[in-house]
Amino acid sequence: MKSTFVLVFLFTLSSRAWGQEPILAPDSLQIFTIEPEAYFPGGTDSLRKFLFQNISITEEMYALAKDGMYNKIIVSFVVNEEGMIGDVQIEKEGTYCPPCNKEALRVVNSMPQWHPALRGGKPTATIVRLPIIFSIQ
Repeated sequence: MKSTFVLVFLFTLSSRAWGQEPILAPDSLQIFTIEPEAYFPGGTDSLRKFLFQNISITEEMYALAKDGMYNKIIVSFVVNEEGMIGDVQIEKEGTYCPPCNKEALRVVNSMPQWHPALRGGKPTATIVRLPIIFSIQ
């Protein structure tokens, strides 16, 4: 009997600021201090729980995974100053599971409002990278 599960790894969850004055600019590289970074309400454990509860494995995904599947997708999105999510896109798509790409976009677009990143105590828009791994065994 096949066991099925979706793994969500947040080890590369990162963000960077948009449209701020750089603190340090060596060799034309702009680096910003953001603290805290944008985060899901309740933190990483709540984000993981949200993804596990809301990602659906479809019959089409099962059909593509006859001998098992491990498909990593990185979704990037903007968390604006109000914590709203926008500009959701696949940064790195799974090569052999287009339905997984579609499902990753759907679930990220359905996320609730985040807590925005702060720069100098003021909310700022940031880009968040979220890896999602679909694994069927």
